[in-house]
Amino acid sequence: MCEPLGKLADLEARMGKPFTDEAERAQAQAALADASDIVRAYGSPHWGCEDGGRTVPTPPAVRAVTLAMAERRMRNPENFVSEGAGEYQYRYAEQGANGFAPSKAEVMLIEKLANKYGVRTLDVIRAVQINKRKAYPYDENVETVLDTE
Repeated sequence: MCEPLGKLADLEARMGKPFTDEAERAQAQAALADASDIVRAYGSPHWGCEDGGRTVPTPPAVRAVTLAMAERRMRNPENFVSEGAGEYQYRYAEQGANGFAPSKAEVMLIEKLANKYGVRTLDVIRAVQINKRKAYPYDENVETVLDTE
């Protein structure tokens, strides 16, 4: 069983208000659970989960990214970029309009903390053909080039 990577009280502190409405609390819990699942998909699927009777620790920066994603969802659930009414206009920061998806910097941080680096190794095998051609100096059987030194 995996628990969310952020706590409801921490999300309330980030937003600067308590969730008093039961529907808002349920929405916040769902946002934390969804953000945790997305973060685990980019990082380690074991963060915050029970493994052999103990809970696998979560790096503090992973918790911060999870809370930031949940906060974006709570502040802007419809992913508006801007809104206006009459003369009033408001524009969200581009990252705030990013919605639930983590930013590139957040993904890089999550992958780094999970020891998932962008550099991978591959075994490369290439057939190499050596041409048998006469070159000076050569011996009579054309198999070996003579050492000139």
